[in-house]
Amino acid sequence: MLKFFNKLSNTTISIILMIISGFCFVVMHSTAKYLSEEIHIFEITFLRCSLVIVVLAPMMFREGRGVFITKQPKFQLYRILTNSVAMLCFFYGLTITSLSQVTALNLTVPIFTTFLAFLFLKEKLRIRRMIALFVGFLGTIIVLRPDLSFNLGGLLILTSALIWSISLIFIKKLTETDSAVTISLYAGVGMIPPTFVVAFPHLSMPSINQFLIIFFIAVSGTLAQTLLNSAFKRGQLAILLPLDFLKLIWAVLIGYTVFIESTPLTLWLGGLLIVGSSSYIAWRERN
Repeated sequence: MLKFFNKLSNTTISIILMIISGFCFVVMHSTAKYLSEEIHIFEITFLRCSLVIVVLAPMMFREGRGVFITKQPKFQLYRILTNSVAMLCFFYGLTITSLSQVTALNLTVPIFTTFLAFLFLKEKLRIRRMIALFVGFLGTIIVLRPDLSFNLGGLLILTSALIWSISLIFIKKLTETDSAVTISLYAGVGMIPPTFVVAFPHLSMPSINQFLIIFFIAVSGTLAQTLLNSAFKRGQLAILLPLDFLKLIWAVLIGYTVFIESTPLTLWLGGLLIVGSSSYIAWRERN
């Protein structure tokens, strides 16, 4: 297996890692949504972060003491803060929104990233990019369906996507100097205090079965994050971000089989517009 991967280019390996990472993220999200019917989602979030060291222990042992050293502590802090807010918004929104809608709305990340680059990096926003952003925004509105009801869950997912897009920029910057394990370790440990603060009023003693499920969430989430970091270290964001769109397929399948969720036509229509606009943006930015 290792010989096979050694023959592949960094770009190909990064694509494979990104696809597996996306699947692991959806598995983590669906498992957290399932368990949230028994345990408050903030407690799940806190315990998921607390178990990161245990999950990463084998990889930390392999890398040695160097895994604790970061050359960009400032960006580690920025990433921890943005990731904490994004995670809390996402997980709470996940409990009150269908899995497929959550995933579709989360595909707005490339759109947000392009808009943020225009605002803060002074990148040019040409007419074709503006049209793509408008189409993506239209798709978001269709998925949210504000004419039917005020969708708090959808708004929380959008807020999470916006903040997560900022965090991705920090992660990409960190991959220039730090290993994927180091980045995951600092994020997991750094998010323990903020998640504990919001989880404290809801803390309870989980049963053995519940703890095993939480451990599975920690494993799948940490694996997803580490694979994402590794993909970013090898490949370009413009190539990798469109692969996030595969999450919609995984989410729809799991949502239908596990949660018996129906998939309305508006979700597919809005999701298609979001995917199309995000893909176009990523293609335009590939160089």
